Amino acid sequence: MQWSPDSKRHYFDSRIALRERVDTLAPRAAEDPDLHLAELVRLHRVLTVRSSVYWEHRTHLFADRVRSLFDDGVRLARRLSQHHPADGTPTLAKILIDRSTFHTAAGEFGPALDDFCQALSYLAEAD
Repeated sequence: MQWSPDSKRHYFDSRIALRERVDTLAPRAAEDPDLHLAELVRLHRVLTVRSSVYWEHRTHLFADRVRSLFDDGVRLARRLSQHHPADGTPTLAKILIDRSTFHTAAGEFGPALDDFCQALSYLAEAD
């Protein structure tokens, strides 16, 4: 990331606003999933990716800092998949691949393989 300091600061500072938007949208998605759940899943994924990039080289606690974001993202995507399988199942596969990548980065190869295989099975169902 050969970005200017201002660009980096803006990118990473946006995590705070994203977290607030996710927290605000979560109860709305519970009340009206047709209207809000897909957007909640999308915003949560953006938050997860930005947080992962932020913490990747900042601490040996990288995995501890972002693990819950990946797990929460999978839970949200499962809800979307159950609620709206046509759109939710491919989204769930994508988010499982994200978490598989996280597990690989954290040196957790068994869980990485499990998530990846699960993602492939969902992608096969979607075809």
